Amino acid sequence: MKVDGRSVQASVRCLLAQLSVVTKAMDVRSLRRVAMVLQGCALWMLSHSTIASEGVPQVSQSAGLSDLESEIHRRAVELPGAAVVWVVDGKVQPMLVHGFQSLDDIRPVTEETLFQLASLSKSFAAAAVSVAVAQGQLRWGMPVRQLLPNIRWSDSEFGSKLRVYHLANQSTGLLPHAFTNLVEDRVSYSRMVSRLNEVPFICAPGSCYSYQNVAFSLVGDVIRAGTGVGFSDYVQRHLFARLKMPTASLGAAALVDGRMASAHVFFDDRWRPVEHSKRYYKVLPAAGVNASISDMKRWLLAQLGLIDGFTKEQLDTLQNRYIVSDRDGGHYPEDARIQQVGYGLGWRTFSFSGLSGFAHHGGYVRGMRSEMVFHRRLRSGMVFLTNSEPSNLNEISLFFAGWLAAREKF
Repeated sequence: MKVDGRSVQASVRCLLAQLSVVTKAMDVRSLRRVAMVLQGCALWMLSHSTIASEGVPQVSQSAGLSDLESEIHRRAVELPGAAVVWVVDGKVQPMLVHGFQSLDDIRPVTEETLFQLASLSKSFAAAAVSVAVAQGQLRWGMPVRQLLPNIRWSDSEFGSKLRVYHLANQSTGLLPHAFTNLVEDRVSYSRMVSRLNEVPFICAPGSCYSYQNVAFSLVGDVIRAGTGVGFSDYVQRHLFARLKMPTASLGAAALVDGRMASAHVFFDDRWRPVEHSKRYYKVLPAAGVNASISDMKRWLLAQLGLIDGFTKEQLDTLQNRYIVSDRDGGHYPEDARIQQVGYGLGWRTFSFSGLSGFAHHGGYVRGMRSEMVFHRRLRSGMVFLTNSEPSNLNEISLFFAGWLAAREKF
């Protein structure tokens, strides 16, 4: 893994900015905050690091659909199992299903095989808020304190400025990846929320990009407060059922479903099945969705506006860039073709080779990866799911973006 100079400098600035809040009294509580700050900055640096790779392949302007199919197939066949759907010019292409749900008993991957979506789940949480907004139960600009008055913040003034859209937009201003270490540990979601007053702000809400899992998951509490319906039930009713995604679900119960693919990691020179990770199910809005490629076809078509589900205004709101990030912050390789990187509401945004308007998100838990990228104006997009954890899987999304950009220039 290589880290560029900007990442090192930024992480040092992050560390120095936060140490000032704990040097006044070095009691046990303060020492714990020092440890949290150090870990938070380390996680920030890790999330902004660049994985060494060969980079995103160039695409010729004469590239056709077969070139895209070949690249998708090449990526898929290297993995234990994969399922891919892509749409070009509004037309759904034949799905690709490859390999096995588990290499132990060679159950084949099918269109109904379930995968953990991990952080791609954030797009569902933000969309659920948009439904509540359309129904007049919430407003994006509502103060979080009005909906969740019992949460205490380390800075009361900044806490009073937090709005619902800051949660979904990754612009709370809180220390990046706050309590991600506790998600990995045996700490309950309610306990993590009760400790948010320990998390320092590195900027005012809305003024910087600051990726979160725990703070993002307050979106679920906001939905319950605004609608009177629990997050899981709300998503099931207003997204999964409404969009005809019958096998999609939230939470760990899906792990005992016979259709759930086994997770795989690579060691001793081969892919091996491992136990599913359950830890991120504690933060359902951030990482709790399970879905098949058949379900994700519907999700892709809905985000492209090709089936009923969301209005144009809703999609415009969700897919707009509200906060500026950079290639490192979006986990993208160093590539001059990637520009205008930012975050919308549950979606990353970027331009590629001068073509703006891309929305994207990926997800990772141990042994599972997901990728989704699309361009609504061009009515094109792709979802790639795998029960393994290949490095640089986002390069297939960037290849898709490059392929679309090349077609536009041709």
